[in-house]
Amino acid sequence: MKQMKQCITIGILFTFLNTFSQNSNPIKIGEQFPEFNLENINGTQTTLNSLKGEIVFINLWFTACAPCIDEMPALNDLKEEYKDKVKFIAITFDGNTQIEKFLSKREFNFEHLSNAGNFLRETLKNKNYPKNIILDREGKISYMNNGIPYTKDSKGEMIQLPYTFFKDPLDKVLAD
Repeated sequence: MKQMKQCITIGILFTFLNTFSQNSNPIKIGEQFPEFNLENINGTQTTLNSLKGEIVFINLWFTACAPCIDEMPALNDLKEEYKDKVKFIAITFDGNTQIEKFLSKREFNFEHLSNAGNFLRETLKNKNYPKNIILDREGKISYMNNGIPYTKDSKGEMIQLPYTFFKDPLDKVLAD
């Protein structure tokens, strides 16, 4: 009985440590973004390799994420300003039907890579939404944040910063 309890305790400890080690190694600025092969809502495959040579702005989101939805107008404005210089991609674990239904009511003008739950959870180990990532031409992470931040206006009300929040990091990567 004592040996069985020790085995169970070791098993629980191993599971905990394994889970902790997997979740404690998120992607980092300066590192290569992980390779992926994901399908967009039109059925076209996109890979990291297919994006090499381009500056890429990636938004991690899902359809029921209120902060994700809040930042979409600003992200659409950002895309409009940089559309000829930057590739804009949104990655979600949501399925095509759910995304298409969402997009029928709201505008989000990125290329949407769907059904990416395993990639988001296991490869990126992402738990925070929204997340914005800028990749340089070699596919390295040059910038990352957890959504457009808020600030207080002159009346003390919380307001989201404008899309220009991303101008400095994008312009820096474009200049390199």
